[in-house]
Amino acid sequence: MERMNRILKRTSITKKATPHIFRHTHISMLIEAGVDLPTIMARVGHDDAKTTLKIYTHVTKK
Repeated sequence: MERMNRILKRTSITKKATPHIFRHTHISMLIEAGVDLPTIMARVGHDDAKTTLKIYTHVTKK
């Protein structure tokens, strides 16, 4: 967490942020960009498509 705090000090992010938030944003942006589900799953280590779809696709407008 110490490293995360150092990184955040170099940004304009004012909200509390964690590595998981960046992971969540990364996956959501991949989905919005049209990256196929198997590629996303392999990239983030998911074995079950339901996990990826349930947790990460609800936040996108697409």
